[in-house]
Amino acid sequence: MMTEYDFVKTIYSWGFPIDCYVQYNWITKDQYKEITGKDYVDASTATSAGASESANTDASQA
Repeated sequence: MMTEYDFVKTIYSWGFPIDCYVQYNWITKDQYKEITGKDYVDASTATSAGASESANTDASQA
């Protein structure tokens, strides 16, 4: 039977994003780095920053 780690590693090889599997505790941040070669960045932090930048950009164009 396939482990959660093996499942996530497989779907990543198919091109699927796997960030949510860290949030669901299927894999750890260290396992994320093993699979992707990149440090895990919390999606809620990244989204908030992007939203702020978009809002600031929109305000400056108005």
